[in-house]
Amino acid sequence: MSSSSPLLKQLSQSQAIDRNPLIVTPQTRVTDVINSLNELQRSYALVVKGKRLVGIFTERDFVRIAAQQIPLENLRIQAVMTPDPVTVSVDQDQGVFSIISLLRQHHIRHLPVINQQSKIIGVITPKTIREVVQPTDLLKFKQVGDVMTSQVIQNEATASLLEITQQIVTHHKSCIVITETQNEADIVPVGIITERDIIQFKNRGIDFAKTPAKAVMSNPLIPIKISDSMMLANEIMKCHKIRRLVVVDEAGRLAGIITQSTIIEALNPLELYATIELLRKQVDERTQELSQLNEQLQQKLCQYGKLEAQLQQAKDEATAANQVKRAFLANLNHEFRTPLHAILGFSQLMHRSKSLSPEDQKNLGIISSAGKHLLELLENLLELTKIQSTHIPYNEVNFELSEVLPKVPASPVTIILTPKDLADLPRDWQTSFHQATIEGDFDVMLSLIEEIRDRDEFLANSLSTLAHEFQFERLLALTKSTTDEHDDSGVNSFVQRDNTSD
Repeated sequence: MSSSSPLLKQLSQSQAIDRNPLIVTPQTRVTDVINSLNELQRSYALVVKGKRLVGIFTERDFVRIAAQQIPLENLRIQAVMTPDPVTVSVDQDQGVFSIISLLRQHHIRHLPVINQQSKIIGVITPKTIREVVQPTDLLKFKQVGDVMTSQVIQNEATASLLEITQQIVTHHKSCIVITETQNEADIVPVGIITERDIIQFKNRGIDFAKTPAKAVMSNPLIPIKISDSMMLANEIMKCHKIRRLVVVDEAGRLAGIITQSTIIEALNPLELYATIELLRKQVDERTQELSQLNEQLQQKLCQYGKLEAQLQQAKDEATAANQVKRAFLANLNHEFRTPLHAILGFSQLMHRSKSLSPEDQKNLGIISSAGKHLLELLENLLELTKIQSTHIPYNEVNFELSEVLPKVPASPVTIILTPKDLADLPRDWQTSFHQATIEGDFDVMLSLIEEIRDRDEFLANSLSTLAHEFQFERLLALTKSTTDEHDDSGVNSFVQRDNTSD
């Protein structure tokens, strides 16, 4: 595989660094560190002695000491931290995908970044990586069932919080799913307890040995189905600010779990590169098609130009012929009418003469009658010519070539929309459009856009342009606030305990 892809080059590790880590000294009390983690909604703290990094303390370290029921009074962080953590140098940018491999290799979720002088620059976590790597097309084509973790640690709602904590430590997991058995065999998830929850429980002074899981678990759950796309899972986790989702089958039974780390693992560099190359190939094919269409259009324009020239020539020839006809008729009128008037005039004068014989008078009447008839024919001929010129004229209406030419696509323009532009649309419409965008249902998106065309054609055209350019992130952002307001009503406060900023 070539490493020259522009996109892969852009995904440097420096973009995925949290540059404001929580830093403590080895003598800091564990209780103070826990309070800081809760206050700042962090999952780790770096332990620094002088200017040198000597250890790291994470939620997993706290769960371990909670499971061992180690007293926290006067306990210093150096006694429970993970010493000499794995680090990476900021001066040797390995790229995001190398960082993902490093996290997988050492089974860690926090990677401190230092410079050549061992100065701390920040920390890379699955969350910061996910914010940099957002291949929506790749996640869209992956189903939850393809990447979920099926080996989920679980326990019943009657189990004590101490048992739950010890179970998390034993299995080296970040959470445990609380389940109940239905229909004698179906295991159904009813709640979840995470490492962060355990820190909060300890901070509140809860007795782990006497408190059952059902009293403190987060519920109701926000499950996702096996057949759903990873793009939908990613969007739900962002929307509710949670780091994991319980996966269920069509019957609602526990099937697995996905976390931030699961999503990162789904972004296989080889597969991502293949997707990029596929998209690039599609762009090249469409560009070639557009070039061919443009060439055909130029040929048609040339043909229409020749046709217009021929039409103009025919018009000029018809105009010239019409002028010749008019000149001929004018001359015909003059040449016939003058002698006819003379014949009729002299016939009338001769008719008054009394010297003519009856036979001559009869012949003179025939001459006069024939002359009048000939004049009448001339008048009829001129009248017919006049009617043809009035009612059957040569078509001199202006001919607009642009009306018969194919419409040329407009040049790309910058679409500037904000959620305020959609504020007047029905909430149900915005929710449906947001969901269709998440699921990548292009037909439904276009159908919804057409529903509002009569209401606001400019807005419909703008949304249609964004959809055809696959700008799904912008479309989701335009309707995100509405879905947030709608979804908050059904989420228990326990779910918010799983909010994270790291």
